[in-house]
Amino acid sequence: MFKHFGFTGESTFFMEVGEKLGKGFYIICTAIGTAILTFWSALAGTFIFSDKWKEISGFLPSMNFILFNSFNLLFIFGLIFCIYGGIGIYIDQNKQQEENKKLSLENDKLRKSVGELKEALNFSQEELQNQKYETDKLNKELVRIWLKSLKSLGLNSTERVTIYYEFDDTFSLLARYSINPRYTKIHRQKFPLNQGVIGKAWQHGFHIEKDCPSSQNYPEYKEYLVKTYGYEEDKIDTLTMKSCRYVAIAIVDAGVHKGVIAFESTDPAFLEIDERENKIREYCRDYQGQLSEFVRNGLKFDRETSIRPDVKNKSVEDDILKTLGNKI
Repeated sequence: MFKHFGFTGESTFFMEVGEKLGKGFYIICTAIGTAILTFWSALAGTFIFSDKWKEISGFLPSMNFILFNSFNLLFIFGLIFCIYGGIGIYIDQNKQQEENKKLSLENDKLRKSVGELKEALNFSQEELQNQKYETDKLNKELVRIWLKSLKSLGLNSTERVTIYYEFDDTFSLLARYSINPRYTKIHRQKFPLNQGVIGKAWQHGFHIEKDCPSSQNYPEYKEYLVKTYGYEEDKIDTLTMKSCRYVAIAIVDAGVHKGVIAFESTDPAFLEIDERENKIREYCRDYQGQLSEFVRNGLKFDRETSIRPDVKNKSVEDDILKTLGNKI
């Protein structure tokens, strides 16, 4: 209790009271003047001026009675308080109006500046997204060029190689290459984790398919894919490349399966040529570091571009408005 006041106290009570009284001084004066004049009006019926006047004689005593009797002084003080308070309120309101006009002009300028800043931010975000998109494109092109080097494995027009990476509980296609331009075209970008050859390779590190019938015997081919890999029949019908031979190897980064590289062919003799399986295994083992870097970069760009630009812009704009507070 005793720590609030005194030289060592931390109380601001009187400062706060003084500040409030200062801000409302003219209103207080007007209220006091109004109260005095109200009281004077109540006394007016009981004050008999003529009786008092008869008792006064001489100029100075008369003037003294007129100016300084308690009844008249009460009226004069009340009038002074009302006039002073009224003039003060009038001047104060004019100053507040001028200040409001000034603040309004400043707010208009601030709104204009914020609008220009929003446009600049939107433009910067669009440019940033475009740069990320172009960088992602360049990365995929780099991977595709690297895949061309796999021609050394003797790949022909019935075969292709594709790199996938795991992101957001699905496989995303990073790059694909085939001598046959029809098989190079990409029609789907996302694939389920638990389906197909790539799903088995991602789980177990390696998967090879040697028993699938050729698509030339289409009913058996379709039945095999449905039973073995869980494909839907209508999806099989839409496949551009109806492969029957696969070699799929997990791409490992820091001991974790991050993606899959898959070799496939429509030719049943694909794995019978020059120990093809061993050559593929050896090649992928030698270039595992390069493959993991490709997948790492693809995953990085996918994460960045998956953030919607309009959400980011809104977040930045909200931060600006929050910083400005209630100035607008």
